[in-house]
Amino acid sequence: MSTFDGKAFGAEIVGIVKDYMERNMSPVIARLDALESRILLLEAQAGATKAKPIVRIAARSGAAT
Repeated sequence: MSTFDGKAFGAEIVGIVKDYMERNMSPVIARLDALESRILLLEAQAGATKAKPIVRIAARSGAAT
């Protein structure tokens, strides 16, 4: 009777999950990259390359409630 090798089992499971995620997420990642490229192109054409807005919150000297 052989003993259970938890380390080998864990490594096998991790490999299976990584392969599954790679196969299923790579089309999504490719589509996201294409959309981001398209947004940059459209912003450049429109001349609308704006910086992110700055949000400022006034600090209070009193105790927080």
